[in-house]
Amino acid sequence: MPLIACPDCATQVSDRAPTCPKCGAPIANRPDVVATGTPLTTTQLTSKRLKAQIVWSSLCFWVGLVWLIFSMVGSEPGSGPSFIPVILLLIGTIWYVSTRYRIWWHHK
Repeated sequence: MPLIACPDCATQVSDRAPTCPKCGAPIANRPDVVATGTPLTTTQLTSKRLKAQIVWSSLCFWVGLVWLIFSMVGSEPGSGPSFIPVILLLIGTIWYVSTRYRIWWHHK
């Protein structure tokens, strides 16, 4: 089990390690890489645009939920919840679920 230098950060790493423990770079001397002749590459399976939509839809959901809770706490008994936070909550939920479905659909 000889030690080799990581191609990215030059840390001493075992030649059997799949990635560098310091920087996470794939180790090019792995047997599966040598057998195919191509270096390991890491790919980002989810686009940044879809990740941003997950963040925005979650934010929309949580803002609607908090707004709904605070509007119900401060309201008179018997009055229904405010219309805007309910819509915001529903939009955030539908947006989040549809974005998660799109991420699932586009992955292999």
